[in-house]
Amino acid sequence: MATLEEVYKVLKEKRKKGEDIGMFGQSYIEMFENKDKEQPTTKEIDVSFQKNENQNTRQPTQNQIQQKK
Repeated sequence: MATLEEVYKVLKEKRKKGEDIGMFGQSYIEMFENKDKEQPTTKEIDVSFQKNENQNTRQPTQNQIQQKK
């Protein structure tokens, strides 16, 4: 079974000879050549949750009579 680098070398040689390597082959070469240059697309963040200890302090935004209308 071929390694990723061996596949890269075969595709690069075929392209050098002028053979059609297709869109997948071209993408594979670009991916292999730029693998160390690309920036990560994910970002790690820290999130914390603080629970309100006094739940009875919340006031309704509208009067009960107004809500029924």
